Amino acid sequence: MAKFRLFGSKTDEVSDRELVNRRLARTVAAEGMVLLKNDGVLPLQSKRLALFGAGARMTVKGGTGSGNMQERYSVSIEEGLKNAGFEIVSTRWLDRFDASYAAEKEAWRRSIEERIKHYKPWQVQRMFDEVIHVTPLRFPIGDEIRPEDLPEDTDTAIYAVARQAGESTDRRLEKGDYYLSDVEEKNLRVLTEKYDKVLLLVNCGGILDLSVLDTVSGIGAVLYFVQGGEEGGNAFADLVSGSVTPSGRLTDTWAKKYEDYPCAGEFGTMGDVLQQDYKEGIYVGYRWFDVNGIEPRWPFGYGLSYADFEIKEQGTKICGSTVSVSVCVRNVSLEYSGKEVVQLYIAKPDGKLPKERKALVAFRKTGLLVPGDQETGTLEFNMEDCAVYDGESACRILEAGEYGIYLGSDSRKNTLCAVLVLDETIVIEKLTNILPVPHPVDTFVPDRVMVDYPREVPRLAVDTGSFVTREVIYGDRRPVIKTKQAGEYIKSLSDKELVELCVGPGYSGLGYNVTPTAVGRTSISLLGRGIPNINFSDGPAGLNLCPKNAYTRSGIPNYIDEVPKDWQWGWIRKIEPFVLAKPGRGYRVYQYMTCFPAVTLQAQTWNPALIEEVGKAIGTEMTETGVTLWLAPGMNIHRNPLCGRNFEYYSEDPFLSGTMAAAVTKGVQSYRGLGVTIKHFCCNNQEDKRETVSENVPERALREIYLRGFEIAVREAKPWAVMTSYNLVNGVHTFASRDLCAKVLRSEWGHDGLVMTDWTASEKNPGEHTACILSGNDLIMPGHPKAKKELRNALKSGRLKRADLETAAANVLNVIFSSNVWEI
Repeated sequence: MAKFRLFGSKTDEVSDRELVNRRLARTVAAEGMVLLKNDGVLPLQSKRLALFGAGARMTVKGGTGSGNMQERYSVSIEEGLKNAGFEIVSTRWLDRFDASYAAEKEAWRRSIEERIKHYKPWQVQRMFDEVIHVTPLRFPIGDEIRPEDLPEDTDTAIYAVARQAGESTDRRLEKGDYYLSDVEEKNLRVLTEKYDKVLLLVNCGGILDLSVLDTVSGIGAVLYFVQGGEEGGNAFADLVSGSVTPSGRLTDTWAKKYEDYPCAGEFGTMGDVLQQDYKEGIYVGYRWFDVNGIEPRWPFGYGLSYADFEIKEQGTKICGSTVSVSVCVRNVSLEYSGKEVVQLYIAKPDGKLPKERKALVAFRKTGLLVPGDQETGTLEFNMEDCAVYDGESACRILEAGEYGIYLGSDSRKNTLCAVLVLDETIVIEKLTNILPVPHPVDTFVPDRVMVDYPREVPRLAVDTGSFVTREVIYGDRRPVIKTKQAGEYIKSLSDKELVELCVGPGYSGLGYNVTPTAVGRTSISLLGRGIPNINFSDGPAGLNLCPKNAYTRSGIPNYIDEVPKDWQWGWIRKIEPFVLAKPGRGYRVYQYMTCFPAVTLQAQTWNPALIEEVGKAIGTEMTETGVTLWLAPGMNIHRNPLCGRNFEYYSEDPFLSGTMAAAVTKGVQSYRGLGVTIKHFCCNNQEDKRETVSENVPERALREIYLRGFEIAVREAKPWAVMTSYNLVNGVHTFASRDLCAKVLRSEWGHDGLVMTDWTASEKNPGEHTACILSGNDLIMPGHPKAKKELRNALKSGRLKRADLETAAANVLNVIFSSNVWEI
């Protein structure tokens, strides 16, 4: 066997795979962008445009941290418009913006240079943690538009507001972040006074306050660009030119003012940053707005089109516990083709437990309908999935009463089409209570509303005999053997070798299967026993791999032509000669991965079939680069718009989140030997102090909102792996929570795959590594010698039994011997 095996391309030429995936990225971006307002501005009539705003040239393609990508190129808003034949007749402001940012960046670089003088070359990571990451370069806004910046030979202006966010830090409730800056508001006023047609483009991974629409008249159109990936600029041009009709729909509720969100003043650093009490309970997103009668700026599921559609219900049936609603969608416009998203909601009866006013239970996106064309289809859901959790009996129940079925185009625009009548309360599932809150949480309880449905609406009786109560059996974990090799190895490995399997190799070491710049891998010390390593890669928008690499014959990694752009400080550049590949020497490896649109934008397509294609595309890149586990999708709930990582997650709604995560999982895992890692399990809804914050969630909300999406993905798509989060839930770290990892994930949902920690999550306190294994967390990442030592000592002391390690190691071996890089 060779010393190591490199994956990737041996040439930097654009491959057919890149071209195919680029086209898909462009399609997804265009289908996910949401048209929020349009008073005749779009599609654009003029080919001559005035373009302003930070996002015009510095278009944000995706987030920072693990959400970053290193693609071959990205298309900005300006470039996309030019590619589509538009002429930008206002470059003076954009040129000044570029020069100002370059000067600001240079001043920042010099200040960093001064602060890092005392750091030694071997303290690079410490330097980044203590200085550079703590003092990031501020994302620019730009200056005021001057009279000479305004061209006379156009009637149309575009203003691209941009924001950047990412891992480790939440957004801020301040001007220039959640709120528009004074400069941005003034610039919009200037543009509306000058031009007849003004388009506001929102290039941000999360929600912005757009109260400017209430104070500045003349903003005729608003488009939510989100973060469009590498083809975002071209996709934007496709929409505004009219070659593609907008069909994206919001996956979050946009409030008129921030204070309309639940617990708004208590989120993150505005409250107790280490104890976040989920006082709103199950009332998150549109559930909160509905039950409190708050009018949103734009509701969940909302989005405009150039076309107009007519949605007609053609009959509702119930067979056993499955409800089917037939629907016909017709394009009633005269000019534009387009796609419609049909949404189905259920209103549960108030009984012992208070309920949300409506909850999404099904949706369907049509194909492209030309004017006058129509499409019929069926939306289905299972009544069992509408059960609520009764903490008193520890059961999921369907309470007796009338269930209203609403059909429409968003969470507010829908019509009652049928009523389901359940004569008696049904116990769907008998469970056990988990994770009691560490202190009393004053949970919101809404006023009770008894709905009297009109008698003319069809009523369908639910057959109570169609339901069979399930009782979950919680038992001790035992090894699950999925492969012949895992079964052969598990008993023959020594205690020390079992420990090696359950702990990653850290950041150093080459391994046998080599994916340059992969973020992690399994143990590299068992190759002599015939157990190779497998590789993991971030991030949510695709594979986050360095595109150009070189390796010496002894396996030392080098850079091909330049050190990373982040290495822009003088003393670091002194080591450049030692990390650059010698001309004509070493193995060249190229990994140009596709930067797909941000996860939120993907969800805004409301098109699971399309997102499954994204999964398949990522699968082709995993195969090419030797990656076995993709550390995605992220699927935490958008509890608050200020979470810095919301762009990595799908929605405020668990059903939509779980459906989309299942779709991309099915796509990736349609390839033999590839798997996904759904994350961050669970309640990673705050980035500030994420490693020490306790998310204190009442159990009903935990089960119905924050775990529900994960449950859907696990049951429907069977992901190979699950990654636990950094935070605590109800006072217990998720990676050390037997309730989450063993009871819920494995016993209740039937997950029989791998569970791993997030990177360095269990390295903060003594005993946490051992707690991982005891709780059902199989793999400690990225791995550290101290973790191995702790596990060995725990074996000696009896706190950890060999059987515990065998169970965890079996899950690691199953993945290794099922992987795309395993050679028999």
